[in-house]
Amino acid sequence: MSDEPKVPPPPPPDDWTKTAPNVQVPDADDWAKTQANIPNVPADEWGKTVTNIKPIDTDAADMGKTFYPGNKTPSTPEWGLTEPNIRIDDADVGMQPGDFGPTPGYDKTTPYFQLPEAERAKYQDLPPTPAEAAARQQTEEKPGIPGWFWVSAGLMTMFFFAIIVFGIVYVMLLRPTGFEIKVINAPAGSTVTLDGSPLGVTTEDGNFELKNIRAGTHSIAVIHPTYNCPSLAVTGKDGDRLREQDAGCTAKVAAASDDCKNFQRGDDDRAELCYNRALDALPDPFTVEDLVRALNILIINFDSGKSEVPQVRLAALQKGANFIKRLPQGVVLEVGGHTDNVGNAASNQTLSDARAASVKSVLVKFGVADATLQTRGYGPSKPVDTNDTDNGRYHNRRIEYSIVKK
Repeated sequence: MSDEPKVPPPPPPDDWTKTAPNVQVPDADDWAKTQANIPNVPADEWGKTVTNIKPIDTDAADMGKTFYPGNKTPSTPEWGLTEPNIRIDDADVGMQPGDFGPTPGYDKTTPYFQLPEAERAKYQDLPPTPAEAAARQQTEEKPGIPGWFWVSAGLMTMFFFAIIVFGIVYVMLLRPTGFEIKVINAPAGSTVTLDGSPLGVTTEDGNFELKNIRAGTHSIAVIHPTYNCPSLAVTGKDGDRLREQDAGCTAKVAAASDDCKNFQRGDDDRAELCYNRALDALPDPFTVEDLVRALNILIINFDSGKSEVPQVRLAALQKGANFIKRLPQGVVLEVGGHTDNVGNAASNQTLSDARAASVKSVLVKFGVADATLQTRGYGPSKPVDTNDTDNGRYHNRRIEYSIVKK
């Protein structure tokens, strides 16, 4: 049998009355000078008492979230998880209320979540909730005017508006108002009147269109100083176009007693009557000299400073053109322009050239070959009378034909 183990007995209890603390007390009895087992530390200004407080290791036990004076540099706080609710008064930053408009309630903390793109797609275009679907269906089922009604009303309005516009246009522009008639075979340059009111002048072919004559009966007259034309009575209704009416004019004939040599100022019409009589009296065949003498009877009194042939003389030139066309081929006549000596000589020269060319142009329109005529302006260089009287100057302002080649 083995020996029992030798276990020392428990120590006797301490006798605190015989135990002295191992504290070294300085020679002082003031608490301010008593320090319990603490190294000699200089006293501060706060009663010269330094508490025996050991600084906390903020990097370990306090998870780096508590900072005490005297500690090392604090760790960076997790601002992504902690948002301090700090509100600064507007006056503290020099602003006035309303400077930036109404501000949202930032004094209330609103969490902000930024979801990944894949997660965010799950929450977009969500179907309506049952309550929203019911409200939408109730709105759609409310009775109202259907869309087709408004479309039909708009089309009908446009249709009736188009009818009104067309009616106005038809009444004002398209609907025939009055009737039309054409007068033919009148002397070129004749004046046409309707119920005594002048309407215009016949064209070079002696025709004239009368349009928009008020419905009813009217009187048409063709007026020319060397022709007799009967009055025409016409009757028509709105929209009618009557058949052409022949003017039925006949040339006046100078009396045998008329003086066809001495013309005074204003005798243009009488000179034309003599001119017509001389042409009608030409033998068949006639010589070039006979024709030139007859042609030179006509007086064309141009407007002052103008070169256009007066309309009233077109019929006379048309009659003369019919005789010129009967000349043998190869004959050439000169159409000479002459002026009086009033005004600038150079201007008169230019004016005489233009007047001669104007007369030739009219004769060519009436069928005379261009090669049969040539023109020349003489200005005031060849007067046939004095330039000191009105009658003299009247005689000097003339168109004179001469033979260039026969």
